Order: sequence, then structure tokens, then C-alpha cells
Amino acid sequence: MEKALKTYTAKERNYYLLGMAGQNIVYNIIAVGLALYYTEALYVPASIVAVLMLIARLWDAFNDFIMGVIVDRTRSKWGKCRPYLIYVPLLILLSTIGAFSATFNYNQRPVLTVVFIYTTYILWGMLYTVGDIPLWGITALMTESEKDRTKLLSLARIAGAIGSAVTFLLYVTVVGLFKNTGATFIFPTTGAYGYFMATLVYAVIGCALFQLVGFNVKEKIKPTNKESNILKNFALLARNKPFLQVLGSGILGSTKMMLSSCSSYLVLWYYANGNEANTMFYYAVIGGGYFIGNLVAMYLTPAFLKTYSKKDLYNWSHLLSVIPFMTIFVLYLLKLDAIPLVAILIFLAGALQGFPVVLHSSMIADSVDYLEWKTGEKADGLCFAGQTFLAKLQSAVAYYGALMVLSFVNYNPEAMQNYVAAGGIARQQFPEVMTALFVIITVLPALGSVLAVIPTWRYCLTEQEHEKILNELNEKRRRQELAAAAGSGPLAQSEMSR
Repeated sequence: MEKALKTYTAKERNYYLLGMAGQNIVYNIIAVGLALYYTEALYVPASIVAVLMLIARLWDAFNDFIMGVIVDRTRSKWGKCRPYLIYVPLLILLSTIGAFSATFNYNQRPVLTVVFIYTTYILWGMLYTVGDIPLWGITALMTESEKDRTKLLSLARIAGAIGSAVTFLLYVTVVGLFKNTGATFIFPTTGAYGYFMATLVYAVIGCALFQLVGFNVKEKIKPTNKESNILKNFALLARNKPFLQVLGSGILGSTKMMLSSCSSYLVLWYYANGNEANTMFYYAVIGGGYFIGNLVAMYLTPAFLKTYSKKDLYNWSHLLSVIPFMTIFVLYLLKLDAIPLVAILIFLAGALQGFPVVLHSSMIADSVDYLEWKTGEKADGLCFAGQTFLAKLQSAVAYYGALMVLSFVNYNPEAMQNYVAAGGIARQQFPEVMTALFVIITVLPALGSVLAVIPTWRYCLTEQEHEKILNELNEKRRRQELAAAAGSGPLAQSEMSR
């Protein structure tokens, strides 16, 4: 009788999903709030913030691969990934709060402010990486079943989207509520106080959930016994063709991130007229539509894969998302951008972008199997470092591109705040800024969606080929386990020649 595949328990799955939600709460504090905090509360010019976002995120992106190699070389009684998931969430909590703790602003102490934002942001990014790669990498170690892994990754993306939504929809509103108390304490402005307090609340909740993974999830698949040097680990990626295709797709599609990363500016100024406390409705209608669309698609991805291949679903959902993106921009130009129409189109864009989110993780997980089958090395940390690398790179492109576009149209948040405080309507007085904001969240994501399909149009790893690879790997593991149980020597067997 065939031995059952090792896989995670329902309890482990649930703790993992809670941790994924918590991690995304923390990530989106930075994704949604940090650039706003720099420009709106510390009054740092948009061009300076753009350069910071580019430098810090690019360093953080390449640092992901270093961390991936470290994870792959980790051997402990807890496994490869768990040690980091046990100890790192507390450090991420402290660094997240610290990034919003400036007691001065750019107008008061410009040099010190720039030093502060560079130091705290880069430190946060490095610590976050130490927790992020093991969180994704452990999914390849929790089960031998491709079906269970696809389900877990689909649910993980849903949990992550829920955590993101909790932050995206309410964070800026909570900032506004604290800001409207009029308190400053040790902070330079009421806005700076509002961002600090909102971050404190969200970071504590997010990191507490994140911590659950390390304590409650176990690794089911043992690492390979091979010990290779760092350069050899990186050289493995050159032999992983499906991974390189997915990586290339993510790089070319970087501007897709502009919608989720930079829509907070549009909501704040175009719809809420600069009042943070009034953003909740617009975030719920517009941002909520996008996230609900994402969630629906993520949930339905396993069902769609029964009919469509990963390659076709990935490519065509990207291309079809261009339609709602560009329709929103045309409606804006025609002054027909009523909230109900925008909400419907944003929902469609979110749904079409939701399929690639799940498939991206699934295809990287498949590439881990492909690489192990081809080389004998299970480089899950290194391969999933590619996923976190892409997230950081895309974020760098999104923020740098968006803030440079805003800088080009002379975006001045302090002047806009003063105009609104005097009773003005920002969308009428600053039309160039508003047009730039719509370009950032529609035209540029549409462009990224088209570019993303170029590397994957001829994706090389079919479902049939992957199933064959996974069956061979599981059979090899069974032989190794039997040999070990019989005392016939170390687990390492002669590699299959590929």
C-alpha cells in the first residue's frame, strides 16, 4: 500500500494563515503609511523620499537572496525556517514603531530628518527580510502534496490580502482620529503623533499574529544534506528556467504595484480633500473593491486550475486587467468617474490581478521541485527569496516612479494642506496633481500587466511535467527513509542525473 504523503495539520494551517495575516498587517503599515508619513507629517520633499524608496528597496531586494542562501544553509533542531520565525517578529515590531518615531521634521532639522528616515527604513527592511523569506519558504517544507501546497498558498494569499485590507482600509483613518485629538506630546506635529499612535496599534496586533507561526508550525520535509558554498547556491538559479521566467515576469510587471502602494495619495487628496479621518468610506468603496476582487480570485484559483493551465490563467488574467485599468482613466478624463463606476472597475481589476498573485507563489514553489529534481538541491529559501525580492523591487519601482511623477507636477503637500484648511477643494485647485495620481494608479499598472506576460508567454513547466517530477521526488524520499530506517548509511543517495 502506498505510503501517505506527509502534510500539515488543520491546526498548523490555521496558525500559518493567522501569521500570514499578521505579517501583512505589518508590511502594509510601511506600504500604506510610510511615504505619507514622510511627505505629509515630516514634510520631506517627494523627490528625496523617492530616492530613499529606490535605494532602500533595491538594497533590500538584493539582500533577500543573501537571506535565502542563509536559510538554505540553516540546520537546527527546529529546522531551516522555524528558528527565524520564532525570534524575529519582536525585532520587526520594534523597528516598525521606530520608523515612525521622529521627534522633529524636515523644516526644523532637514539633515537629521534625512539621516533618520534612511537609517530606520533600511533597518526595518533588513529585519523584515529575515522573517519574510522563512515565512514563505516554510510552505515548501510543510507538505509533500502539490495539491495541499496549492491550497495552502491560495489560502495564504487570501489571509495576506485580509491582513493588507485591515491596514489599507483603516490605517489612514486611524491616523486621522489620533491627529484630530490635537495632541503632539514629543512629536513635531499632530500628524506625526497620529502616525506614531496608529502604527503602535497596528504593529502590536500584526506582530503578535506573526509570532504564532514559529511556535505552532513544524517542517515535514528534511533539508538535503548537501552543503554548498554561497556562490554555488546562487549559480543554482541559472539552472532553474521556470524560476527565471517567473522572476522576469515580476520585474517587467513592477508598475502593477503602483495601484496598491500609491492609491492612498489619490484617496486622501482627490476624494477626502486632505482629511485623513474622512478616508474610511473611500478606502472601503474603492480599496475594498480591489481587495474583494483579489480575494474572490484567490479563492477560486484552485477551481480555475481544473480547467485552465497555470500559464494560460497567469498570462490572460494579466492582459484582461488592462481593460478596467484604462477604462477608469478614460472616465476620469471625461469627468464621469462616479464612485459606483470606479468601484465596479476596481473590483474587476482586483479580481484579474488576484489570479497571478496566487499563481506567482505556486509557480515559484513548483520551481523549487524542478530544481531539486534537476540538481538534488532543495533551495526553497533561495527560490522564495526571489518572491520577496520581487515584492521589494516592485515596491521600489512603484514608490520611486510615483513620487517622481508627483515631483514632476510640483506636488507640495504642505501648500495643499494650507489651501484645504482655508476652505479650498484640492481636486479643483491642483488638477495636474490629480491627473498624475490617476496615471499612477491606472495607466502605469496597465503597462506593467502587458509587460509581465512577455517572459511567461512560453512558460516551460507544464502541469504534467511537474506532476512527474513531484512523483519522482517523493519516491526518492521514500527510498531514503527506508534506507535510513534499515541503517544502511546516510540519507544522501546518489543523485539522479538530469
